[in-house]
Amino acid sequence: SLWLPNKIKENKTELIIFFSGHGLATPDGKELYLLAHDSKTASSLLPRTALLRSELFNEIKKLKPKSVNLFFDTCFSGTSRENESLLASAKPIRILSSDDSEIPENFTIFTSSLINQISSGYEEASHGLFSYYLMKGLEGNADENKDKKITNGELYSFLDKNVSEIASELGRQQNPSLVGDPNKVLSNY
Repeated sequence: SLWLPNKIKENKTELIIFFSGHGLATPDGKELYLLAHDSKTASSLLPRTALLRSELFNEIKKLKPKSVNLFFDTCFSGTSRENESLLASAKPIRILSSDDSEIPENFTIFTSSLINQISSGYEEASHGLFSYYLMKGLEGNADENKDKKITNGELYSFLDKNVSEIASELGRQQNPSLVGDPNKVLSNY
């Protein structure tokens, strides 16, 4: 986050963060880490090698951007897309985007799956399933009323329908989530 302060103009910047990778809860299920490619999953090393979600949110809040849109294509269950355990003692996280008291008012958060679900890969597109339909939705496919604007609610509906349908065909359950104002316009095209 050393580069972030130089990129944000207070009350002007509309910040967008996309993360695709692994998420991991602490053993007590109270905190979430976003894992980098070189993060160490041993409990004692996580704080030094991974990014704590609450620290990221607090850093962003201090910089006071106009708005923040976060897209997380990651599982929070402690399991990889291949259904391998990332940390033997990991539990599904209990405090996630559904805990509105933790989320600043100007944040919108889309997550690729619910707490105990695996976020599937989509081999046909060489992407995560959520990432693939996120791109398709933002290209205009999520614009239900064809007004050239995509609201959070329209994008969520598009993601939930398509991601859950393809995941079901893969023999999995996967339901994206949204925290934020569903009527807010996310993009114009």
